[in-house]
Amino acid sequence: MSATPAPAHTSAPAPATTAELRDSVGPLWNALIEHPFPRGLADGTLPPERFRFYLAQNLLYLPDYARMLAMGATRSPDLRGLGEYTDALVNIVAVELPQNERMHADAVALAGEGPVSEGVRAPATVAYTSWLLSIAATGDANDIAAALLPCAWSYGEIATGLIDGAVEHPAYRGWIEFFASDAYAVVVATLRDSFDRELAAMPEAARVRAADIFITGCRLERQFWDQGFTGTTWQDLS
Repeated sequence: MSATPAPAHTSAPAPATTAELRDSVGPLWNALIEHPFPRGLADGTLPPERFRFYLAQNLLYLPDYARMLAMGATRSPDLRGLGEYTDALVNIVAVELPQNERMHADAVALAGEGPVSEGVRAPATVAYTSWLLSIAATGDANDIAAALLPCAWSYGEIATGLIDGAVEHPAYRGWIEFFASDAYAVVVATLRDSFDRELAAMPEAARVRAADIFITGCRLERQFWDQGFTGTTWQDLS
């Protein structure tokens, strides 16, 4: 007896725009936007030592994020991409890193100096930065764009959703205002517009890869928020 042929399976086309990329991750995107860590910033209930820990880890994360952007510039096939990646890199090095250093100083003023262990890359930080650098080392400019977008885009969307109801706070409101600013919105819009152009021209296999990279980035973003919220570090340091 011959085997019955397996039924054919159909799947939706791979995302062809950044909006479709976001929609493709389903509830995971909402888990970022509604995470209790930034919500604790907005209502002022987050313990200040958690904010200090998160910022200490973010200051370890951002230089590797910047290195990935630098690799994106080197891999860009045209001057437009080179300029866009360079602008994004300058924003991290000249704007976001100094801003995070100032916010960390504010958090220390509120919560006191943290333990030395806060300056050691915690598990989610190691996972995220290692993945970013692996994409930078092995991927092309579009792979890098898919990897960087979850962080940049979700931060802007989180902050703009919280700004109207955010309480006055000596440290927390500044974080929300920074990422809800018009200047930051321009950074995100530029990244999205650039990647929308690339996605429209990609073959199906490349768009499938971009979607896989994007969802992994969203998962790592969620782990990074979870780590900040719980203060999770290595067992021998806790």
